[in-house]
Amino acid sequence: MAAARESGCERIVIAGDIESEGAITIREDPPFGGPAAGLAAALPAIEDDWILLLACDLPHARLLIDLLTGAFREVGPEVDGLIALRNNHPQWLAGFYRRRSIEDALGRAGDPNDISMKSLFRGLKLREVQDPEGLSRDLDTPEDLEEFAKKGEVEK
Repeated sequence: MAAARESGCERIVIAGDIESEGAITIREDPPFGGPAAGLAAALPAIEDDWILLLACDLPHARLLIDLLTGAFREVGPEVDGLIALRNNHPQWLAGFYRRRSIEDALGRAGDPNDISMKSLFRGLKLREVQDPEGLSRDLDTPEDLEEFAKKGEVEK
């Protein structure tokens, strides 16, 4: 949240069951429907034309936002969004997306529960932002967190 706020985000919406001061918390129904369902639930609380979409487990969020923001300045009107690309793998939960493109994708998807972000965003014109330093690497397991903490890489 701090990284998003420091980058200029005025409204922060958390899709999940985590309460945080200064943010709006939304829960998908039914719960645990996945990131696409969380995004669908959160979208009505967002008014901006562009949305910064970040997973909650990105330890280098500040640096990642800087990387994405630098590339964002060069986005043309034909682009639906931009995403971090680490080791030739799109990081769907690390990017900027046009609101109308997300709305269109959700409309095509129908029920967003249990669909992948890759499936949701299939067909969008996305600009890939190379992430050679691995800033978009997420922490999926306690072992991942321990490894990052040992290296002193986790942002506080």
